[in-house]
Amino acid sequence: MSLATLLAASTLLRAQTPEWIWHDNKGQAPADNEVRFFRKGFKVDGHVTKAILTVAGDDRATAFLNGKQVAVNRGWNLAVTATVTKELKSGENLLAIRGQNNSGDAAIIAKLELSLANNRKQTVVSDTSWVSSTEGPNGWQNPDFAAANWSKVVSRGKLGVQPWGDVLAPRTATPAEKLDTIPGFKVELVRSAEPGEGSWVCMTVDPRGRLIVSPQGDEPILRFTLTPDGKIAKIETIDQPVRGAMGLLYAFDSLYVNGKGKDGLALYRLRDTNGDDQYDSIEFIRKRSGDGGEHGPHGIVVGPDKKLYVVCGNFVNVPEDILPSSPHRNYADDIVLPRMEDGNGFGAGKKPPGGFVVRMDADGKNAELFAAGQRNTYDIAFSPEGELFGFGSDMEWDWGTPWYRPIRVNHI
Repeated sequence: MSLATLLAASTLLRAQTPEWIWHDNKGQAPADNEVRFFRKGFKVDGHVTKAILTVAGDDRATAFLNGKQVAVNRGWNLAVTATVTKELKSGENLLAIRGQNNSGDAAIIAKLELSLANNRKQTVVSDTSWVSSTEGPNGWQNPDFAAANWSKVVSRGKLGVQPWGDVLAPRTATPAEKLDTIPGFKVELVRSAEPGEGSWVCMTVDPRGRLIVSPQGDEPILRFTLTPDGKIAKIETIDQPVRGAMGLLYAFDSLYVNGKGKDGLALYRLRDTNGDDQYDSIEFIRKRSGDGGEHGPHGIVVGPDKKLYVVCGNFVNVPEDILPSSPHRNYADDIVLPRMEDGNGFGAGKKPPGGFVVRMDADGKNAELFAAGQRNTYDIAFSPEGELFGFGSDMEWDWGTPWYRPIRVNHI
């Protein structure tokens, strides 16, 4: 092998290692709440069959591909991964990232892996070939934006450097043998989420025993067919415009989804209307007002009375059309001393009834406020005796304080 070939191979290897980068502040340390804007143009030669973007930021990174927002990372130690195949094109493309520093060190890191026709691969990483700016005027993330006055970024070190470490390493689920169970139960790891599949947060089972799983982000809902011994035989994408579900239920020949769709945050119903085993119909059932996210609408179950029961976190507003005959009504704020809001402002201004359970017909009508007064119950289930129980989450910021309440199961 010639020296030129060795040098070319060495250059290619270095190019595949992402670097933590930041704007060149001319020797000044990053300021608290500092925001910087980053761009990298690149050319794709051929048809893209698959593309996975992984990005992290200290402390926040919002990624755009050819002007479209494709990923948001809210913590350097938990990189976000997104499938961006549809956003790429043959020819010139642009990857742009808005980085925000809360305090201390500041940097972003990114890796875009492309699979092309004829088994070819291409990788775009964050390195010193990127440019950055202190300002992000309108259109800064678009390919046709003139970034002539933007400056070269500085490298804070290659992937793996401290204090960040290898944040892009593939993650797998907790090993089954590390989970404690009560006697008579056994846990098996069926499959870990792979890059581009997001973080799985809820699941239901259809009448054929297939698992329907939703990621927390904008990745599509998946359907897994299992073999008789519990192995994955087939993986399908549910091709409907609803994402980020934190509640799934198969009932009444329908897949109910508490997620984000064309009508915003809502309860949707998906159905197969022509018998081809694909969900070809999506129906808006009930709007959710308030905030979504981790304190938004959650679990869905069918009660002994064959009605839907939906639990919502304390950032969701009670529906305005609740029936006056609701079991839970006439609630009020009965504090004696002045209210003390969270010191970080989390949930400030949220008033009773807090988290709640709504009971409704299969079509979303005749909604009743069944129970309330919870904080952020994530899922609910009925016992054989018809009693309702809920899994309540904690506020991890309060660990070690006298008012900390751990995760728990509540009898609702």
